[in-house]
Amino acid sequence: MALERDIIIVTGTPGMGKSRWTRQFLRTLTKPRVLIMDTMIEHDGILFDDMGELIEHIERYPTFRVRTQSVPDFELLCKIAYAAGLCWFAIEETQRILPSSRMELPPAFLDIIYRGRHRRVNLLMVSQRPSTVHIAARAMWNRIISFRQTEPADVSWLTNVTGFDLDPLTLPQSYYYDITPTGYQKKVLDDIRKSDSILDDEAETVPIGQQGEGEQ
Repeated sequence: MALERDIIIVTGTPGMGKSRWTRQFLRTLTKPRVLIMDTMIEHDGILFDDMGELIEHIERYPTFRVRTQSVPDFELLCKIAYAAGLCWFAIEETQRILPSSRMELPPAFLDIIYRGRHRRVNLLMVSQRPSTVHIAARAMWNRIISFRQTEPADVSWLTNVTGFDLDPLTLPQSYYYDITPTGYQKKVLDDIRKSDSILDDEAETVPIGQQGEGEQ
């Protein structure tokens, strides 16, 4: 059964490939409606400093790929994504944007978490450590892309929440687990040589187009 929307967590230690995977994934969207909280200026798309101009662009064009670097604009960007509907909302450096689990999330982000499926707002959160992402956000996942993890709390969270016997500590650069509630595959980004340790029946390229354009 097709999902109403996706919530993807992309995680891994620095330099392992998580931002590269995210860029490749977003580029596969053939009719993109994408908003990006791009704090490190790593993604494709028109970069807006003026949120009014960003809103005008979205209202004018049926497809778009827009982004902002400004962390203070995060809550407004949440509202824009929710109002736009049928879109992808990507958040880089999620651990910098969202408060810790002991604090309340911005109401506009809670709308996306708990009611975004009615608006078909797909959410993609990128973070070095999954355990630092607010529990309300990471608890709603239906896909996890996990590159190498070294912190015991992160490894424990990953294995406990998925129920799978994973070993993210041993993943080389560019290798990752692609996890859904029903199973997982070990994969590698498509710009690195294959390792002899990867079995023939394991995927060897980034999953191009597997998730569609948010029209689940």
